[in-house]
Amino acid sequence: MHSQKDIKKLQQIELNLAKKIIAICDQNQIKYIMLGGTMLGAIRHHGFIPWDDDIDFGMSRNDYDRFCQLVLNLKDDNLKLLDFRFNSNHDYPAKVIDQSIELVNNNVASKEIIYPWIDIFPLDGMPANKFVRKIHGTKLMIDRALLKLSQLSNGVALNNPNRTSFEKVVIKFGRLIRSDKFLKELKMMQLLDRDLRKYRYQDCPYAVNFMGAYKLNEMFPRKFYDRLKKYAFEDTQFTGTVFYDEYLKQLYGDYMQPPKKNDRDKHNVGIKQS
Repeated sequence: MHSQKDIKKLQQIELNLAKKIIAICDQNQIKYIMLGGTMLGAIRHHGFIPWDDDIDFGMSRNDYDRFCQLVLNLKDDNLKLLDFRFNSNHDYPAKVIDQSIELVNNNVASKEIIYPWIDIFPLDGMPANKFVRKIHGTKLMIDRALLKLSQLSNGVALNNPNRTSFEKVVIKFGRLIRSDKFLKELKMMQLLDRDLRKYRYQDCPYAVNFMGAYKLNEMFPRKFYDRLKKYAFEDTQFTGTVFYDEYLKQLYGDYMQPPKKNDRDKHNVGIKQS
Protein backbone atom coordinates (compact mmCIF):
# COMPACT_ATOMS: atom_id res chain seq x y z
CA MET A 1 0.00 0.00 0.00
CA HIS A 2 1.22 3.53 -0.72
CA SER A 3 2.24 5.89 2.06
CA GLN A 4 0.14 9.08 2.14
CA LYS A 5 3.23 11.05 1.15
CA ASP A 6 3.74 8.85 -1.93
CA ILE A 7 0.07 9.16 -2.88
CA LYS A 8 0.22 12.95 -2.72
CA LYS A 9 3.38 12.99 -4.81
CA LEU A 10 1.87 10.67 -7.42
CA GLN A 11 -1.34 12.69 -7.49
CA GLN A 12 0.58 15.90 -8.22
CA ILE A 13 2.52 14.18 -11.02
CA GLU A 14 -0.74 12.84 -12.47
CA LEU A 15 -2.40 16.25 -12.21
CA ASN A 16 0.47 17.95 -14.01
CA LEU A 17 0.35 15.30 -16.72
CA ALA A 18 -3.41 15.73 -17.07
CA LYS A 19 -3.00 19.47 -17.53
CA LYS A 20 -0.59 18.86 -20.40
CA ILE A 21 -3.08 16.49 -22.01
CA ILE A 22 -5.92 19.00 -21.66
CA ALA A 23 -3.75 21.72 -23.21
CA ILE A 24 -3.23 19.49 -26.25
CA CYS A 25 -6.98 18.85 -26.46
CA ASP A 26 -7.89 22.53 -26.14
CA GLN A 27 -5.35 23.59 -28.77
CA ASN A 28 -6.68 21.03 -31.25
CA GLN A 29 -10.45 21.14 -30.61
CA ILE A 30 -10.50 17.62 -29.17
CA LYS A 31 -13.34 16.83 -26.78
CA TYR A 32 -12.44 14.75 -23.73
CA ILE A 33 -14.47 13.48 -20.80
CA MET A 34 -13.61 12.33 -17.28
CA LEU A 35 -14.41 8.65 -16.83
CA GLY A 36 -14.98 6.28 -13.93
CA GLY A 37 -13.15 7.13 -10.74
CA THR A 38 -12.02 10.48 -12.10
CA MET A 39 -15.64 11.57 -12.57
CA LEU A 40 -16.47 10.10 -9.16
CA GLY A 41 -13.57 11.97 -7.57
CA ALA A 42 -14.70 15.25 -9.12
CA ILE A 43 -18.20 14.85 -7.67
CA ARG A 44 -17.44 13.26 -4.29
CA HIS A 45 -14.07 14.90 -3.48
CA HIS A 46 -13.69 17.76 -6.00
CA GLY A 47 -10.46 16.11 -7.06
CA PHE A 48 -8.67 12.82 -6.53
CA ILE A 49 -10.24 10.04 -4.53
CA PRO A 50 -7.95 10.38 -1.47
CA TRP A 51 -6.41 6.89 -1.70
CA ASP A 52 -6.12 6.89 -5.51
CA ASP A 53 -3.60 8.41 -7.92
CA ASP A 54 -5.55 7.67 -11.08
CA ILE A 55 -6.93 9.90 -13.85
CA ASP A 56 -8.87 8.48 -16.80
CA PHE A 57 -10.08 10.41 -19.84
CA GLY A 58 -12.24 9.27 -22.75
CA MET A 59 -12.58 10.53 -26.32
CA SER A 60 -14.74 9.57 -29.27
CA ARG A 61 -12.86 7.19 -31.54
CA ASN A 62 -12.07 9.88 -34.13
CA ASP A 63 -10.72 12.27 -31.51
CA TYR A 64 -8.84 9.40 -29.86
CA ASP A 65 -7.00 8.64 -33.10
CA ARG A 66 -6.22 12.32 -33.68
CA PHE A 67 -4.97 12.73 -30.11
CA CYS A 68 -2.66 9.72 -30.36
CA GLN A 69 -1.06 11.10 -33.51
CA LEU A 70 -0.58 14.51 -31.90
CA VAL A 71 1.19 13.06 -28.84
CA LEU A 72 3.38 10.89 -31.07
CA ASN A 73 4.58 14.04 -32.82
CA LEU A 74 5.33 16.00 -29.63
CA LYS A 75 8.84 17.28 -28.89
CA ASP A 76 8.79 16.49 -25.18
CA ASP A 77 11.43 14.21 -23.66
CA ASN A 78 9.23 13.19 -20.72
CA LEU A 79 5.84 12.90 -22.42
CA LYS A 80 5.32 9.69 -24.38
CA LEU A 81 2.42 7.76 -25.91
CA LEU A 82 2.22 4.01 -25.40
CA ASP A 83 -0.04 2.26 -27.91
CA PHE A 84 0.25 -1.22 -29.41
CA ARG A 85 -0.13 0.22 -32.91
CA PHE A 86 3.02 2.31 -32.64
CA ASN A 87 5.52 1.29 -30.00
CA SER A 88 4.31 -1.26 -27.45
CA ASN A 89 2.64 -4.67 -27.63
CA HIS A 90 1.18 -4.34 -24.14
CA ASP A 91 -0.89 -1.15 -24.23
CA TYR A 92 -4.48 -1.00 -25.39
CA PRO A 93 -6.01 1.47 -25.03
CA ALA A 94 -3.37 4.19 -25.18
CA LYS A 95 -1.47 5.57 -22.22
CA VAL A 96 0.33 8.89 -21.93
CA ILE A 97 3.26 8.50 -19.55
CA ASP A 98 5.60 10.85 -17.68
CA GLN A 99 9.10 9.39 -17.80
CA SER A 100 10.50 11.73 -15.15
CA ILE A 101 9.83 9.22 -12.34
CA GLU A 102 9.86 5.43 -12.11
CA LEU A 103 7.23 3.25 -10.42
CA VAL A 104 7.09 -0.45 -9.59
CA ASN A 105 3.98 -2.35 -10.77
CA ASN A 106 3.18 -5.01 -8.15
CA ASN A 107 0.05 -6.21 -9.99
CA VAL A 108 1.84 -8.34 -12.56
CA ALA A 109 4.06 -11.36 -12.10
CA SER A 110 7.20 -9.68 -13.47
CA LYS A 111 7.18 -6.68 -11.01
CA GLU A 112 7.96 -4.44 -13.98
CA ILE A 113 9.20 -0.85 -13.87
CA ILE A 114 6.57 1.57 -15.22
CA TYR A 115 5.94 5.33 -15.24
CA PRO A 116 3.08 7.53 -14.04
CA TRP A 117 0.37 7.36 -16.68
CA ILE A 118 -3.04 8.54 -17.75
CA ASP A 119 -5.25 6.13 -19.67
CA ILE A 120 -6.95 7.53 -22.75
CA PHE A 121 -10.02 5.45 -23.59
CA PRO A 122 -11.71 5.35 -26.98
CA LEU A 123 -15.48 5.72 -26.93
CA ASP A 124 -17.08 3.51 -29.57
CA GLY A 125 -20.51 3.28 -31.12
CA MET A 126 -23.03 0.58 -30.24
CA PRO A 127 -25.86 -0.31 -32.66
CA ALA A 128 -29.42 0.91 -32.18
CA ASN A 129 -31.08 -2.52 -32.44
CA LYS A 130 -31.13 -4.23 -29.02
CA PHE A 131 -30.58 -7.73 -30.44
CA VAL A 132 -27.70 -6.62 -32.68
CA ARG A 133 -26.25 -4.69 -29.74
CA LYS A 134 -26.34 -7.85 -27.60
CA ILE A 135 -24.56 -9.89 -30.27
CA HIS A 136 -21.92 -7.21 -30.77
CA GLY A 137 -21.39 -6.88 -27.01
CA THR A 138 -20.93 -10.65 -26.66
CA LYS A 139 -18.34 -10.64 -29.45
CA LEU A 140 -16.46 -7.83 -27.71
CA MET A 141 -16.46 -9.74 -24.42
CA ILE A 142 -15.00 -12.80 -26.14
CA ASP A 143 -12.35 -10.63 -27.81
CA ARG A 144 -11.40 -9.06 -24.49
CA ALA A 145 -11.22 -12.43 -22.71
CA LEU A 146 -8.90 -13.77 -25.41
CA LEU A 147 -6.71 -10.68 -25.10
CA LYS A 148 -6.42 -11.08 -21.34
CA LEU A 149 -5.59 -14.77 -21.72
CA SER A 150 -2.77 -13.78 -24.08
CA GLN A 151 -1.36 -11.34 -21.48
CA LEU A 152 -1.25 -13.35 -18.28
CA SER A 153 2.48 -12.97 -17.73
CA ASN A 154 2.68 -9.21 -18.27
CA GLY A 155 -0.61 -7.45 -18.92
CA VAL A 156 -3.22 -8.59 -16.40
CA ALA A 157 -3.75 -7.03 -12.97
CA LEU A 158 -3.87 -10.30 -11.07
CA ASN A 159 -5.00 -8.72 -7.78
CA ASN A 160 -7.68 -6.38 -9.13
CA PRO A 161 -10.56 -6.47 -6.59
CA ASN A 162 -13.07 -5.53 -9.31
CA ARG A 163 -12.74 -8.89 -11.05
CA THR A 164 -15.85 -11.08 -11.10
CA SER A 165 -15.75 -14.68 -9.88
CA PHE A 166 -16.04 -15.85 -13.51
CA GLU A 167 -13.05 -13.71 -14.55
CA LYS A 168 -10.98 -15.08 -11.68
CA VAL A 169 -11.79 -18.64 -12.75
CA VAL A 170 -10.87 -17.85 -16.37
CA ILE A 171 -7.55 -16.31 -15.26
CA LYS A 172 -6.75 -19.33 -13.07
CA PHE A 173 -7.58 -21.68 -15.92
CA GLY A 174 -5.50 -19.62 -18.35
CA ARG A 175 -2.51 -19.74 -16.01
CA LEU A 176 -2.93 -23.48 -15.60
CA ILE A 177 -2.86 -24.13 -19.35
CA ARG A 178 -0.38 -21.26 -19.97
CA SER A 179 -2.71 -19.68 -22.53
CA ASP A 180 -0.28 -16.83 -23.22
CA LYS A 181 2.06 -19.36 -24.85
CA PHE A 182 -0.29 -20.06 -27.75
CA LEU A 183 -2.51 -16.95 -27.93
CA LYS A 184 -0.63 -14.14 -29.69
CA GLU A 185 -1.13 -10.85 -27.87
CA LEU A 186 -0.70 -8.59 -30.91
CA LYS A 187 -3.20 -10.59 -32.94
CA MET A 188 -5.74 -10.46 -30.09
CA MET A 189 -5.30 -6.67 -29.81
CA GLN A 190 -5.80 -6.22 -33.53
CA LEU A 191 -8.97 -8.35 -33.42
CA LEU A 192 -10.45 -6.39 -30.52
CA ASP A 193 -9.51 -3.04 -32.07
CA ARG A 194 -11.14 -4.02 -35.37
CA ASP A 195 -14.37 -5.11 -33.72
CA LEU A 196 -14.59 -2.01 -31.50
CA ARG A 197 -14.39 0.17 -34.61
CA LYS A 198 -17.22 -1.66 -36.39
CA TYR A 199 -19.91 0.91 -35.53
CA ARG A 200 -18.98 4.57 -35.92
CA TYR A 201 -19.46 6.63 -32.79
CA GLN A 202 -21.13 9.54 -34.59
CA ASP A 203 -23.68 7.25 -36.29
CA CYS A 204 -24.89 5.42 -33.18
CA PRO A 205 -27.44 6.25 -30.45
CA TYR A 206 -25.35 4.42 -27.84
CA ALA A 207 -21.66 4.52 -27.00
CA VAL A 208 -19.41 2.49 -24.75
CA ASN A 209 -16.08 2.79 -22.99
CA PHE A 210 -15.57 -0.93 -23.43
CA MET A 211 -11.94 -1.00 -22.32
CA GLY A 212 -12.82 0.55 -18.98
CA ALA A 213 -13.05 -1.48 -15.77
CA TYR A 214 -16.78 -2.05 -16.13
CA LYS A 215 -16.83 -3.10 -19.79
CA LEU A 216 -20.39 -3.15 -21.20
CA ASN A 217 -21.74 -1.51 -18.05
CA GLU A 218 -20.05 1.65 -19.36
CA MET A 219 -22.52 1.73 -22.26
CA PHE A 220 -24.85 4.72 -22.20
CA PRO A 221 -26.98 6.76 -24.57
CA ARG A 222 -24.41 8.70 -26.56
CA LYS A 223 -25.61 12.00 -25.11
CA PHE A 224 -23.99 10.95 -21.80
CA TYR A 225 -20.59 11.22 -23.50
CA ASP A 226 -21.46 14.22 -25.70
CA ARG A 227 -23.12 16.68 -23.32
CA LEU A 228 -20.35 18.01 -21.10
CA LYS A 229 -19.59 20.72 -18.58
CA LYS A 230 -16.61 21.65 -16.41
CA TYR A 231 -16.19 20.37 -12.86
CA ALA A 232 -13.68 21.41 -10.21
CA PHE A 233 -10.79 18.97 -9.89
CA GLU A 234 -8.09 19.91 -7.36
CA ASP A 235 -6.75 23.33 -8.47
CA THR A 236 -8.18 23.14 -12.00
CA GLN A 237 -11.28 22.05 -13.93
CA PHE A 238 -11.95 19.05 -16.18
CA THR A 239 -14.95 18.29 -18.37
CA GLY A 240 -17.44 15.56 -17.49
CA THR A 241 -20.94 14.46 -18.36
CA VAL A 242 -23.88 16.65 -17.36
CA PHE A 243 -25.63 13.35 -16.52
CA TYR A 244 -23.13 12.57 -13.75
CA ASP A 245 -25.75 11.22 -11.32
CA GLU A 246 -27.14 8.60 -13.71
CA TYR A 247 -23.64 7.80 -14.94
CA LEU A 248 -22.17 7.24 -11.48
CA LYS A 249 -25.18 5.30 -10.19
CA GLN A 250 -24.88 2.85 -13.08
CA LEU A 251 -21.19 2.27 -12.34
CA TYR A 252 -21.07 2.46 -8.55
CA GLY A 253 -24.60 2.34 -7.11
CA ASP A 254 -24.54 4.52 -3.98
CA TYR A 255 -21.53 6.43 -5.24
CA MET A 256 -21.34 8.89 -2.33
CA GLN A 257 -20.56 5.97 0.00
CA PRO A 258 -16.79 5.18 -0.10
CA PRO A 259 -15.79 1.51 -0.64
CA LYS A 260 -14.33 -0.74 2.02
CA LYS A 261 -10.57 -0.50 2.56
CA ASN A 262 -9.88 -3.85 0.90
CA ASP A 263 -11.44 -2.61 -2.35
CA ARG A 264 -9.11 0.38 -2.68
CA ASP A 265 -5.75 0.93 -4.43
CA LYS A 266 -6.42 -1.43 -7.33
CA HIS A 267 -3.36 -0.30 -9.29
CA ASN A 268 -0.97 -1.39 -6.50
CA VAL A 269 2.02 0.59 -7.73
CA GLY A 270 4.70 2.30 -5.72
CA ILE A 271 7.51 4.77 -6.24
CA LYS A 272 10.78 3.02 -7.04
CA GLN A 273 13.33 3.39 -4.29
CA SER A 274 16.71 4.67 -5.50
